[in-house]
Amino acid sequence: MERFINCDRVAAAQMTTPEDNPLVSDNSRMMDVWFDGAVVRKQLFKKVARAEQEAFIAELKQRGFVQSGNLLVNPRSVLFAEMEHQLVGGLVTIGFGDNNRPVELKVKGPAFTELAAKLGGKEAT
Repeated sequence: MERFINCDRVAAAQMTTPEDNPLVSDNSRMMDVWFDGAVVRKQLFKKVARAEQEAFIAELKQRGFVQSGNLLVNPRSVLFAEMEHQLVGGLVTIGFGDNNRPVELKVKGPAFTELAAKLGGKEAT
């Protein structure tokens, strides 16, 4: 199977690996991808091979995405970010969904700090 995902429209992506979920394997991994636009939409890609998932991660990192565990966030998609605590991390809002509710993702402290630096914000105290 060949698949094309327009990385210019990706706001964030969450990877599922065998370490995260014992029901997936190297040839049946999953990816949740949030696409930006008038509303943020989430798409689940099932049965993604390990090589495809790793190539997608490499492409997103090359484009400047910040990684927090298996979550990658596009700094250009962040509308609002709030640090809860340095050790816990914080929430980033990447847009609004069909229901007009904010689409929020939780990131770890180091990723939050990296996002803030890329966005030109000051580190939370």
